[in-house]
Amino acid sequence: MSLFIIHNSRGEFLDRQLNWVSAEDASVIFHTPHRDVALNQLIELNARDIHLRAKVVQCDSDGKGRPLLSSMADASVA
Repeated sequence: MSLFIIHNSRGEFLDRQLNWVSAEDASVIFHTPHRDVALNQLIELNARDIHLRAKVVQCDSDGKGRPLLSSMADASVA
């Protein structure tokens, strides 16, 4: 199953509390199976910080529905 996550230019990921974190624990990363939900979240983040350089990225999920961040090298920009 594909998931959508938000990744910034510093290599950090958005977590569920809307903070930027490294890719150490995939279970805390904000993810959704719906691209439009991720895009809406990105728009809200950009409204608060106009200098934010982030993008929605599609990645695979593991058996528990968490994003596979190791597949980021092969992930496509959504």
